Amino acid sequence: MGLFDRFKKTTKESLLKYLQSRISDNSSLEDIISVFEKMCSVPMKEDMILFETGTYSFTGEPMFNFSLVRQFPNDEEEYYQIHVDVLYMPTEENKDFERTIWNEDIEENIFNYIKKTPEFSSCKDKEFSKVEIYLDET
Repeated sequence: MGLFDRFKKTTKESLLKYLQSRISDNSSLEDIISVFEKMCSVPMKEDMILFETGTYSFTGEPMFNFSLVRQFPNDEEEYYQIHVDVLYMPTEENKDFERTIWNEDIEENIFNYIKKTPEFSSCKDKEFSKVEIYLDET
C-alpha cells in the first residue's frame, strides 16, 4: 500500500471516527449538521456533498430519512461515502418530503441551503428515532 493509499484510509477512518465521537442520539439536528459541516471542512480531493430526504424502508420498516453524505474517490473508479442518516418516524407532515441535491447543483453553501429547507424546519425540533453513521463504497 502506497503512502497516498495509507493516508486516504487513515483520513476516511478518522473522518468517520470524528462523526461517531461527536454525534449521538442526544444530539440536535442542528448540532448534527454542524458536526457534519466541520467534518467536510477537512480537505479531500474531488469530494461532493449530498443532502437527501424521503421515506424509505432500508431498515425493514418505513422511516423518514434526513441524510447527509460526503463522497470522494477511492482511486478505483468508485467512491467512498460517509453517511449520517437521521431517522424519524413517518408522519403526515414528512410523508411528502423527497429531495436529492448535490452541493455542485446549487450556487450557495449546501449547509445554508439545508437549513432553509422545509424538511429541516419540520424536523429540527422533533425527536428522531436514531442516527446511523457509517462508511460504504459505491
